[in-house]
Amino acid sequence: MKTKFQILAGALLLLAFESCKTEDVSPIIMPDLGPLVTLSINASSIEEAGGSAELSVNLSKASSSSIEVKLRYSGKAEINKDYSSNLSIIIPAGSLSNSTTVLAIQDTSKESTEDIVIAIDTIFGGIEDGTQIVGLNIEDDDAPPSINLVLNEILYDPSNSALDGDANGDGVYAQNQDEFIELINNSSKPVDLSGFKVFDASGLAANNPNHTIPAGTIIQPQKALVIFGGGTPTGTFGGATIQKSTSGDMNLNNAGDMLTIQDAAGNTIISFDITPLSDNPNESYTRNPDILGNFEQHTVSTSKKFSPGTKINGDPF
Repeated sequence: MKTKFQILAGALLLLAFESCKTEDVSPIIMPDLGPLVTLSINASSIEEAGGSAELSVNLSKASSSSIEVKLRYSGKAEINKDYSSNLSIIIPAGSLSNSTTVLAIQDTSKESTEDIVIAIDTIFGGIEDGTQIVGLNIEDDDAPPSINLVLNEILYDPSNSALDGDANGDGVYAQNQDEFIELINNSSKPVDLSGFKVFDASGLAANNPNHTIPAGTIIQPQKALVIFGGGTPTGTFGGATIQKSTSGDMNLNNAGDMLTIQDAAGNTIISFDITPLSDNPNESYTRNPDILGNFEQHTVSTSKKFSPGTKINGDPF
């Protein structure tokens, strides 16, 4: 015969057991938004006279239905005036890619080099893989050739933590030696940079260049020139042309400084204000995407603090 105490204890035990029970929760099933879509182009520069490039849309996996990708064109060059291209690309069911042609339109206007920026606008049946954007230049044949030199990466504040700041790869950290700038010949022809001069703000004021590019410096199309402050640059650097500052110091301050690059005739072709990015990053600033994008701190998109001579992902130019 159960006592009142035993009955009460059993009731409390049952109540405790019931309070600990959980209902099975159905797994959350995410809707299938379709394959990831990326954009690519097989050239970075084309000539105005009959030049063309292939613009491709690529899928991460095939789809059972067709996918339409609408494109957005911007830049100095105008569609249907300076070039022609389709406004959308349709990838048939079962296929992984399709492409269209960007074709330069010949005219007699002196326009110099004009850029085209192409991005994904809308996708029907898929989803954009991050932000997809590519660029293309049309090189005018009615005006004298112009140099299209791009500052792609700059390191003015190397990390002073052990060898984290050893950008030139010589096994020694030295602030003035590991500073560098990375320049890209963003054209379809070789450029001669002989006699070009690199200044910081104080050097420009005194007309005393921090670096004078030696005679015979020819940079091939879409290739890089990296100028270090000094040291003994060690490594392949993606096959880039490597130089050391002729003054022995790039002298790039972390704040309140200006990088200026002049051609052999003294014309300013690049001017970079360090002040807006003066937050002591202990790493480089690089364009993302390379050549075309805005500057960001290098570790925003990769674990590395710099990539002299290579793209942000380590691939050679």
